[in-house]
Amino acid sequence: MKEELLFLYKRDLLQLKNEVEAFKDESNLWRLEGEIKNTAGNLALHLCGNLQHFIGHILCGSDYQRDRDYEFAAKNVAREDIIKEIDTTIETLERLVPKLDKSTFDQAFPIKIALGDFTIFQMLVHLQGHLNYHLGQVNYLRRILDC
Repeated sequence: MKEELLFLYKRDLLQLKNEVEAFKDESNLWRLEGEIKNTAGNLALHLCGNLQHFIGHILCGSDYQRDRDYEFAAKNVAREDIIKEIDTTIETLERLVPKLDKSTFDQAFPIKIALGDFTIFQMLVHLQGHLNYHLGQVNYLRRILDC
């Protein structure tokens, strides 16, 4: 199961990287319009921070220190820096997900989150769904704002 999850995380993070690279106008990564509340750039930073925090730090004990406020407040971060963060997130997951002990997947996730109580496996699935959800938003933002 962890191999399948790693495959999905990597697939979607590589697609996120493709989306960020596909913006014709880099400034559109930071553009808001109408009811849109989060920029594509902020969503990309948020996804990286989220995965590095919950999988890297909470489950695997990495020294990653999340700054969630920054993920949503940062503006005009260079595209190349976002891509580096995506690459770092992929490298982190490639290094740490294989070390997860499948025998612990039915145990409670070590911290409580706003959505309720999760097992480790449920949280891993939730994180992949969260990644995919925001990836879709980035795709739509690129197609709407970058035409």
